[in-house]
Amino acid sequence: MNIPYQIPGLFLTVLCHVIVIYHMLEHRYTKKRFVLYSCLYMISFLYMGGWAYTIKGIPALFIYLVVVVCLFLFFCFVSQDCVPKKSFLFLTYFGLFSIIDNTLKLILGLLFPQLYAPAAFYIAIILRTGILLLLLALYKKYAAPVIDSLGEIGKGRWWKLALIALIFYLLQAALTVMNVLFNMPKLPLFLILIIVSFIMCAVYGVVFSNISYMKKDAEAALVRQNAEYLSAQISALQSAEEMHRRFRHDMRHHLNMIAEYAKANDASSILAYVKEYSTEVSDAAVKLYSVNSTVNMICSAYAGKADKCGIQFRVKCNASKKLAVKDIDLIALLGNLLENALHGCQKSGADAPYINLHIRLQNGRLLIVCDNTCMDNLKLSNGLPVGKSIGISSILTVCQKYDGNLDYKVENGICSACAVLNLWDSQCRKSKEFVS
Repeated sequence: MNIPYQIPGLFLTVLCHVIVIYHMLEHRYTKKRFVLYSCLYMISFLYMGGWAYTIKGIPALFIYLVVVVCLFLFFCFVSQDCVPKKSFLFLTYFGLFSIIDNTLKLILGLLFPQLYAPAAFYIAIILRTGILLLLLALYKKYAAPVIDSLGEIGKGRWWKLALIALIFYLLQAALTVMNVLFNMPKLPLFLILIIVSFIMCAVYGVVFSNISYMKKDAEAALVRQNAEYLSAQISALQSAEEMHRRFRHDMRHHLNMIAEYAKANDASSILAYVKEYSTEVSDAAVKLYSVNSTVNMICSAYAGKADKCGIQFRVKCNASKKLAVKDIDLIALLGNLLENALHGCQKSGADAPYINLHIRLQNGRLLIVCDNTCMDNLKLSNGLPVGKSIGISSILTVCQKYDGNLDYKVENGICSACAVLNLWDSQCRKSKEFVS
């Protein structure tokens, strides 16, 4: 088969790679820049792939290895996921690609040995592309929400999963090399491929069970965080109650002191004493930040942390008592938002650091804006801090879950994070699911 006939097949292959990468990974660049980089990658792929078809043996395998490495580098370049997670996803995808490609070629060779070579070539490519896109759709619907919710939690676990994926990919690659170099009989090779694929599916069942455990572990961490906030609020209430008991106990002494000032006709001293007493009572009172108990609990906890660090903490909230947001999601969003703001204030070195939190429910949307002092050199990429932390990954996951968005801005040493949740859309989806 001549090279010109193979170019469209190579183009369909690399186009499939780009589509899978775009929908599988968390984007680092805008859509326009991604298209630009994809075009450059596709040109290099077509050049190397076409070159590989002109030679045979070891040099062809070397070019194949270069193509795989280039695909992995492109995989890493356009994604902002952590390296072990990118490695796991890449090896899983390319392992599946190799299985499907080898299996289809062997089936066509066994069932249709007299099939014209160009026809077999394009039938295998078209079927492989269709199967991969179908698997991508299933991944987006079932596996992606679980994997995305983990963010960068447990990098050590991601490396272990990547190692498992690497082992199976190397098995697939070894079968391909053996077939190219030694021209193995198709039937034994097909049976070996089926056995390896079956074992791979079984192991991946364990892998995704482990991923599910990682998700539950992350949710348990949020529950522990919830307990911490609740404990902080209870501690504040107990301190306030103890202070009020002391005030009530000392009331007789306060009244005697006021009476003495009254006998001496010292009105100014009476006013000064009452003002001092009122200030002390106000400072001891527990502040109510929101009628929503979860929001109030989180704000109370971080108010205490901010006070200990000498950070001014202000909250303006008009959220209702009941919100169409799960408590675990609200804790993940608000808790991480305020935790990052607290760390930003501590690292800023500002003389008067502060955190301003604004929460507003408007037209079925929950708007949360958190302003805090930060370092002057804080850099952003696509509206998110460069080197995105686990906390920001958690916030972003919650926003996406409620069809919202997250956007950061930095100006004059002030970092402003704006999170939007579309609660109306969430309620509509739940109603439709209930009706159906």
